[in-house]
Amino acid sequence: MTIPETNVTIEPGYRPGLLARCLEMHIAYYHPYNSWGLAFETSLAKSWADLIQRLTNPRNQIFAAVQSTPSDNSADFTQKIVGTILIDAEHLQQPNTAQIRGFIVDERARGLGVGKRLMAAAMDFIEQQKFDKVTLFTSNTQEASLYLYKKAGFVVVKDEQKILWDVPMNELQLDWTRPSVATQGVAEQGANGLTKSDL
Repeated sequence: MTIPETNVTIEPGYRPGLLARCLEMHIAYYHPYNSWGLAFETSLAKSWADLIQRLTNPRNQIFAAVQSTPSDNSADFTQKIVGTILIDAEHLQQPNTAQIRGFIVDERARGLGVGKRLMAAAMDFIEQQKFDKVTLFTSNTQEASLYLYKKAGFVVVKDEQKILWDVPMNELQLDWTRPSVATQGVAEQGANGLTKSDL
């Protein structure tokens, strides 16, 4: 059963149950797909809990897609998180660089534009904070996510075979670079007499 897109809003910041729900959606998707279990869940729980505790830094942010449905009392609504995306300005410890993490949409909400709206909210925040660069890591099997990343301006900069939580797979690193920064880099290479073939 799918849910109407009109019943979903994109909301910033922490809300009770956000970490648990983000983990639940990741486990529900990845465990049947590649058997990621205990090590995967505990690793994400620690890392994302650390980020949530760092939301006092205004350059860190979380967006949740929240589904609202009428309850038995027509004046009330029940709410459920059906998607998340996290922006971490500190994890990579690189100047003016953020990392996108925890991007997922509940199975029932896929195909309704929820992922597109979450990505748009994240990119708006990235623009507001004037990050020069944003990095994310994913696998080459995540076709829907890769489409959204590339549409937002991310490019694959690394493709490596790795063992991730005991499962071999290709891990992709994608980077987004602010256009003015990318242009400056090209100009500096030209000034140094370098061409693409020299790199």
